[in-house]
Amino acid sequence: MTPRTGLSTLAYSAPHIQDSESLAATENRPFAIKTSNLFKTYRNGGKVVDALGGVELAVERGEFIGVLGPNGAGKTSLIEILEGIRQPDQGEVEVLGTKVQDQKAMQKVRARIGIALQHSVLPPLTTVAELLSFQRGLYDSKVDPEMIMDLVGLSDQRAKRVGGLSGGQQQRVAIAMALMGDPDLMFLDEPTSQLDPHARLALWEILYAQRNRRNTSVLITTHQMEEAQRICDRVLIIDKGKIIAEGAPNDLIRRHFRHRRVYFVTAGDVQIETSQSDHQVIQLRDGRAQHQILSSAPLEMLAEMSARYGDKLTEVSIAEPTLEDLFLKLTPHAARRVQ
Repeated sequence: MTPRTGLSTLAYSAPHIQDSESLAATENRPFAIKTSNLFKTYRNGGKVVDALGGVELAVERGEFIGVLGPNGAGKTSLIEILEGIRQPDQGEVEVLGTKVQDQKAMQKVRARIGIALQHSVLPPLTTVAELLSFQRGLYDSKVDPEMIMDLVGLSDQRAKRVGGLSGGQQQRVAIAMALMGDPDLMFLDEPTSQLDPHARLALWEILYAQRNRRNTSVLITTHQMEEAQRICDRVLIIDKGKIIAEGAPNDLIRRHFRHRRVYFVTAGDVQIETSQSDHQVIQLRDGRAQHQILSSAPLEMLAEMSARYGDKLTEVSIAEPTLEDLFLKLTPHAARRVQ
């Protein structure tokens, strides 16, 4: 597959590996991760909980993969198994060409992996420069800490203690640490949750450059649906321990939605008649009404409405469904858990 190369190519839509595609048909592809029939259970108050139920996953070299799911869906269990932190109860894991059965096997590839957690526990009294130099020693890496600090925008904080940095700056430190080993595979947990828009853009450019230079694969766990739709070559939606949807974001959206949402505004006393069953009206503060209608033929419907109501319709727009819409559609039970 041809991965995205930068933010200028965000419209790129990667081909979807179909669920029915056999491993035999893809065995010659260079994979960063392959799993087969992963199961994991744990006990919660005496009750056995199925964290993973037969997960099959294949991540090609150079892919950006978004791992999405409600809280408690199994994302953490899957990522921790892939990182070598936990072992599955059943199934096989292959990381960067090495079959990982235990911690000893994982040591063979650990130096080629970079990990940045959302809430990394960093030594507060250590300076940024000291921490990155120490990290380089762990990887036996030739990467220059000064170059990495400049890359992630930490040069001005190089002599500051990590404990005195802001949340966003500490997040940059965690990402810098993940880059110190010049990794072939990266796991990023909510990497942009504390970054401003400019810093987010800069981070993705850094990761694209790393991918273009080393064909690095990146797995991102995130709740930022808009960002995942723009950035990721593929997304996995996990729920109740199973992958319930997998593919390029725009492909998945087209597959699950045949309608578009049409918006227009009228004066509050205008009565709109439509045959569409999903017609919602929101009363605005200025007395006008905003109408929302789902339609499989939005342009034709708007033409009909314009012919019928003329200039009584204003602020007309058509909204494409989003990855967030898809996520909400596929995981409706998650909303009930937070009510």
